[in-house]
Parts: sequence; C-alpha cells; structure tokens
Amino acid sequence: MSGGEAGVLELRPAPAVMFVSRNEAVSERADERLQHLEEKLDLLLSGGGLMNQAPRQRQRHRSFDDTAAIADSSDKSFSATPPARRPSYPPEGGSSATAIFDPDDVEAGLNLYFKYCHRQPIWCFERDELGDHRGLPEDLASSILALTSRFSEKRDHLQLYSNNAKTLVMLRIANGTVDLTTIESLCLLSYSSFIDGNVHLGQFHLGLSLQLCRSAMLDMESVYVPEDPASDRKKRLFWSLQLLEQSYGRQDGLLSVPTDIWRPSYPSGGAGGSSNSGAGAEQDPRAPPLPRDDLGTSTPSEPGIWNTSVRLGWVWSQVRRYVSDCSHNVLKEPWRHDSTYARVLSDFMETENRIPMCHRYDSVKFYERKVDELKINRDYWAPWLKEQFTYHAIPTVLNHPFLYIVGAQHNPNLGIPNTFWRRSSEQALLHATWIVRMIDMVVDKQMPLVDPFFGHVAAIAATVHLYYCCAAAARLKHKSNTDFAKCRRFLKSFIPCSAACDALDRNLDRMTRIAAGSESMDVEDWMPSKIYLSVPLMWEILQFNSTTGSREIPTAGLLDASLAPAIPPADDGEGSTLEIIVATSPEITINTADGGQDAPTLSYKPSHGRHGGVSSAVMPTAAATAGPARQNVFDTPTVDQIDSLTFNTTPWLYADSSQLINIGDLPDLQAETGNAWWEGDNFNNIMFNQF
Repeated sequence: MSGGEAGVLELRPAPAVMFVSRNEAVSERADERLQHLEEKLDLLLSGGGLMNQAPRQRQRHRSFDDTAAIADSSDKSFSATPPARRPSYPPEGGSSATAIFDPDDVEAGLNLYFKYCHRQPIWCFERDELGDHRGLPEDLASSILALTSRFSEKRDHLQLYSNNAKTLVMLRIANGTVDLTTIESLCLLSYSSFIDGNVHLGQFHLGLSLQLCRSAMLDMESVYVPEDPASDRKKRLFWSLQLLEQSYGRQDGLLSVPTDIWRPSYPSGGAGGSSNSGAGAEQDPRAPPLPRDDLGTSTPSEPGIWNTSVRLGWVWSQVRRYVSDCSHNVLKEPWRHDSTYARVLSDFMETENRIPMCHRYDSVKFYERKVDELKINRDYWAPWLKEQFTYHAIPTVLNHPFLYIVGAQHNPNLGIPNTFWRRSSEQALLHATWIVRMIDMVVDKQMPLVDPFFGHVAAIAATVHLYYCCAAAARLKHKSNTDFAKCRRFLKSFIPCSAACDALDRNLDRMTRIAAGSESMDVEDWMPSKIYLSVPLMWEILQFNSTTGSREIPTAGLLDASLAPAIPPADDGEGSTLEIIVATSPEITINTADGGQDAPTLSYKPSHGRHGGVSSAVMPTAAATAGPARQNVFDTPTVDQIDSLTFNTTPWLYADSSQLINIGDLPDLQAETGNAWWEGDNFNNIMFNQF
C-alpha cells in the first residue's frame, strides 16, 4: 500500500475467513482483489467448494500407463513412448475457479502418487501413516493432486491445485501453525515445479522447506528421539529434501547450499569397507541419520536401496558443482591430486565401495526379472534404477570431453596430457554406453519412469554419443549414431508429464541441428566427418538449466518484474561453437608381456562376489524383439576396424543386446594389433577450432 494507506490483516484459525479493515483511500482494484481472496479462502477453509458447484459427470483418471505404452522397438531405437503430444497447460491467470476435489479425487491422487512418485525419488510418508484419505489436511491433499494430476485426465487442474496448496501453506506460516504435513506439502510442490521446468519456483519451495526444517531443528540428530512415533517420517522428509537439492538445487552464488557438508553417514563397518576407510567418509555427528529402509537387504546392518541412492546422489551433487565451476572457468588441472576432479572421483569410489552386494547389478539381475514382478515391487526397483543411472552419470559427466576441450581453450595451463585424455574419454564413452544399455532394459521391462532426472541423464549421454558420431572409425561412428537416437527417444518419452524434459529435448534438438551444419539429419545413418558443438547449449544440458518460458508454464511467475533476474542473451558470436573435425576412437591394446599392469583380458568371469558388480562388463538383456543370436558376435577386426573403447575388455559395447550370451565364448581378439590412438601422430587428429 502507499504511504497514506493502512491495512490490518487479522488471521484466525479455520474455519474463519480473513477480515481486512480498509482505509477509504484503498483503490477499487485492491478492494476487489482482497474480496476475491476472502471468498477463496472462506470456500477453501470451510470445505464447501464442492457443494456450490453444479453437478458434473466425474471423469475416471486415465492411467499414465496409456501414455507410457511401448511403441517403436526397431533396431534404431528403443523408446518407452512414441513422441507424444505436447502437454497443454492453462493460460496464465486463465482460471479463476476455486479448486474443488471430492474424496474420490484424493483417493485417485494418492494411488497415482504411490505408483509414480513414492520413493522415486521423494519418500515422505507411507500409506498407513496417512490414515483415511478423507481426513488429509487440505494443503497436503492439494499438493498431492498438484503433483499427480499430470498423470491423469485432470491435468488441466494442475495449476489450480498448486495455487490452492501454496495459499494454504502460506496461511499456515502466517498463522504459526506449521506442522510436518506443511513441510511435506512444500516438498511435493517443489518436486512438481522441477518436473514442470520451473526451476526458480521449485528452488524457492525447496529453500522454504529447508528453512522450516531448520526452525524445527530437523537438521539436528538430537531431535530424533526413539519415543517419537513420527521420528522416521521426519527423517524421510529431511532426506527427501536433500535428494531434491542434490539433483535440482542451485550450484552457484554465495547463498547456495554447501552440499559437501551433507554427506550421508555410513553404518559402522558397512558393506565393502570399514568405518574409517576414506579420508572424508565421516559425517558431522550432529546431522540426522538416514531413515530405516530394509527393502532388498539381506542383513539388518545393510542400508536399503533408497538410502544407497541418497549416498550416491550426494556424489552427483558434487559433480554438478564441478560442472558449474567449469562453466565459470574455475578448473584446476584434473590430474592433480588436490583437484576437485580427484576429490570427487575419490568420493565416488568410496561410495561405490560401500554399496552392499545385495543391491549390485550382478546380484539383483534386473534383466532376468518378469514385468509383473517389477510392477509389484516397484518401491524397490524404481530407486534401484535411480541408483544405476546415477552411478553411470557420475563418470560420464566427470570425464565429458567437452569440459576439457573448453577448459584447455580458456586456460593454457590445462594442456591435456595424452594419458589423462585417453582415460577420461574412455570412461565417458563407456558409461554413456552403459546408460543406453540401462535404457534398453527399462523399455524392455516396461518400467514407467517420471523423474526428470532420468531424462537429464539420457540427454547427457546423448551429447557424448553425438561427439563420437564423427569418430574416424566406422564402427564407433555407427554405434554412436544408434545410441544417440535411443537417448533422444527415451528423453521424448518424458515430455507428456514433464515440461522440463520438453525443454531439454528442444535444446538437444537445437544442438543436433547446429552439429549437423549443412548436412541433413534425415538420413538414417548420419555419418558426419565433422560436427559443430554449441557451447551455450552444452552448458544448458549439462547443468539442467532448462527453465521453460512463462507463456508455457503458468507457475513461472514468482517475482515481480522489478526483481526478475535479467537473462543474458544467447551468445551466438565467435567462440560459441566448437568445430570437432575428428574425434579419433579411443582404443586399448592389451600387451600380455606387461605383467598384467594394463588391463584384464577376456578371461575375466563375472561373479556375485566381485565388488565391481554395479557395472559388470557382462550385461545380458532380454529384448522383446531379439532375433536369433549369431554364433560369433563379432567379425574378426582388421587394424583399421579396431575402433572400440576397450575393445578387448568390453566387446559388448558394439554388440546388439540380443547377442550378448556369454562373453567367455568370444574368440581371442588379440591376434591383430595396431598403434593406440594416443601414440605417434594420431593424437593430432583430434582437432577443435573456435568459430
């Protein structure tokens, strides 16, 4: 209000409404807005919205499975869905109706929540903790419907439910009646905003949730007493917020949350290592413990799969911070022992070492599970897939060629040694290929996933495969083209429920068109001799800064125009594009005379006891369209055809998944050898120039 105006806002417990004493000088417009707010809150708090509406025919919720139906299973790409219609959102301010929901709406919303959102990634409550759905607090019910309406026919009500939830949450804060369900509501609203690509609003809800946790001292271990029946529920809420912070929190700025202090604790003498292994393995003893989680465990001392994914997610948050630093040209030589790269890699290996055997790839045998079994035990398999995708995303991003090409151009001290370039490029391609293999299995097992994190990982892997589409070796070039198409199709499958993935897909599409230059991308097998990488778009994809425009997402408006941050225009000038003339194929030549110091040979047999089971070299897949396997998976390679990343140790990289029967039956591929790509003049073939 202006200096001559006065207003008093009196808030009373429900079912009271807001009473406002106005000065006569209050404008007619302000009076109308306050009157509308009074009516809206009165209707919400009295629960009478449904009674005042004309009878309407109830629409049954359409399952998201209809949208996630399996479509194209061609050799070119597996896809969880065909390219679907763009999600339709109501226009900004286009609906002034009050949110209405009857008990059937809430029940359907809860069913959708436990099907698509429970433990994937957030884990706020269990069914038995909610009691009768008709007795749910209205702010929590509205938040659940705001999150789940995207999976049903009532997606057009999403904004209405979200607005009601925000109004009720703010009313509780103003009245000083914040309880556990209030913070849970904010957690759901935050996740919903991230799915919608509204990063700023999601981070606001997340930050408000964390501040309320701080006020309630939920960040202190001493608060969680055994006699508190809600103790475990509080732990789940706190670490759910941490999971969202790990994947979607802001990484730059002085006020960003320092995620390095929130390393999840490990059980004493945990699986795969002792309690004192690793220099930084200990956590602040005042921090809250992880919740009780025994899904998939074989002994009570082992952490459950959700807790394991939290620990791996913490490493992912460090990778995101590393990428943010690289984008600001803050990069110490990664091969130095005190570099951020070395520290994050150490954290990654320490966390991997602590993953219990019961959750590892070779132990659970996801590829052998039946579709019905996976649906029944979705509470386990959804976070298990999150863990697997995170496990492969970490080294993919940490070793992404783009980071070090750009870094070397801005800092002459970052001249990349051949040894580091070889290993980092091998790791990036290896784990990007593993991501594609995981995508194949997810599609084959018909596992509907909605967390945009999976779409983000697919987009990152796509950028690696795009880079190798111009490899000198034909086999690697063809493989990269095929895997790139699979990643794009998988990303598109998230578009019906996630505007964030829609924005990611548009950025990837733009980058693909720029990469092609004057060449046509309509060709089935696009085999370019060079590509053009857009630097701004690469940073957008790697950092998941895909914030959609306000015209598409009504919730984009959080700040007044006077506070809205200025978005710098896209840099289309010199230096915004990298020309990759040849990305020569990484290759390892095994020399049995080196005493076994280089790499293992094909004699390796996988076993359940091997600590590397998370990323075993043998990954059988039960593809639905698999044809009869050939007797020999590979043709005998010539010197020119030896183009694979670790061809002798991971030959499955170039095989169809249907052909992976037994790696032990493969012929010896060491008969012909050639110079490794990093020897002689081959390294000079990797050329990149600025435009």
